[in-house]
Amino acid sequence: MVNRLIIKVVGAFVFIIMQFPAMAENTLHYPDPSEVRELVARDGLPNFFAKALGGDSVKVAYLGGSITAQPGWRVFSLEWLQQQYPKAAFSEINAAIGGTGSDFGVFRLHEQVLRFNPDLVFVEFAVNDGSTPAEKITRSMEGIVRQIWEQNPAIDICFVYTLKDSYLEKYLQGQLPPSAVTMEKVADHYGIPSINFGVEVNKQVQGQQLIFEGKSQEIDGVPVFSPDGVHPYPETGHRIYQQVIQRALEAMAQPAKPKKHRLPKPLTSDYFSNTQMLDIPEAALSKNWDRLAVDDHAFLTKFDNYLSEVTRTGKSGETLTLRFKGRTIGAYDIMGPGAGKVIVEVDGVVQDTLSRFDAYCTYWRMNYFLIDHLEDQEHEVVFRVLAEPFDKAAILAKRDQVMENPTDYEENSWYVGKIMLDGELLK
Repeated sequence: MVNRLIIKVVGAFVFIIMQFPAMAENTLHYPDPSEVRELVARDGLPNFFAKALGGDSVKVAYLGGSITAQPGWRVFSLEWLQQQYPKAAFSEINAAIGGTGSDFGVFRLHEQVLRFNPDLVFVEFAVNDGSTPAEKITRSMEGIVRQIWEQNPAIDICFVYTLKDSYLEKYLQGQLPPSAVTMEKVADHYGIPSINFGVEVNKQVQGQQLIFEGKSQEIDGVPVFSPDGVHPYPETGHRIYQQVIQRALEAMAQPAKPKKHRLPKPLTSDYFSNTQMLDIPEAALSKNWDRLAVDDHAFLTKFDNYLSEVTRTGKSGETLTLRFKGRTIGAYDIMGPGAGKVIVEVDGVVQDTLSRFDAYCTYWRMNYFLIDHLEDQEHEVVFRVLAEPFDKAAILAKRDQVMENPTDYEENSWYVGKIMLDGELLK
């Protein structure tokens, strides 16, 4: 077998892409997933480019966190694609939610991505998975890939790696951040292309062409990447992200015969395989719950793209009880000033007491939690609300935050939007 070295010139940029011969399942066709490259093309995006070049309607999904939710690389890339392929009609599926990782991504995949029948799915979780164990990243990312291709093997997937300040040292040492190393192993196993934004950003920072963090978009004539070391400024950092993704897409763009992606044996036997988000059944609730239409409550309206209603109670002892068969259950809820605590019992045993209030709860935001690694069998779970007062001021003080309006914090309710399940809900 012979490897081929391809040198491709795109504008002023030269791309060196190693192409490796087909190998048996479960063997690497990219030699070292920890090696740093801006683009690893692997099997490319053949179906996406076939439709774009053919002038078809093309749906592009963006599954990620707050960096993707910003009006930045997501918006710029779609605009560029429409300019690049004017005969095609591009539309966006925006499935980016701030502060969430791949474990939440795999549970909301069907409702927020797959039901819209995408042609291409960008997956961006390298930053938000920065402190997630490698085992969980693998289970989540592999679950995303396999569930996409189980629904439609013609959908193309591309992993995208954003960065934060703590990753710069890794790039300086010529290494990938741990989350990206794990994701590369998944990408390599399935032949999924990956685009790394961190390579170019690090290059410009080291060349003193870019300041990584600052309170303005420019300091002494030098552009600044980000105000906080994580979220790029749209007109500086996100423009660099756009340049990288444009180069990568141009390097992969070529007429190709559409193909159906094959699913090899999974890397891990306990990947998230049957994830879903479910509305809360009325029969599962105890007496004192309210159904709140998000459009009728000012503090909830910003979530109307994701939830139509939220179920709420502010009384201790009220319960949400479910029976299910599977290994993982959790909830997709709203955290904020008026949030309290939830006790979770599985099969009569208390698993955890979860605070839905933290040091960021000066505002309302979507969040989630999971009870994982259960036996794959039938279970009964009881979510029991704990609405007793606790010291919210002390929690906010951890981030030097204060209660600007203390009355907003007097409530200690649970605002739950959906049940998250890897398995089957039982009546």
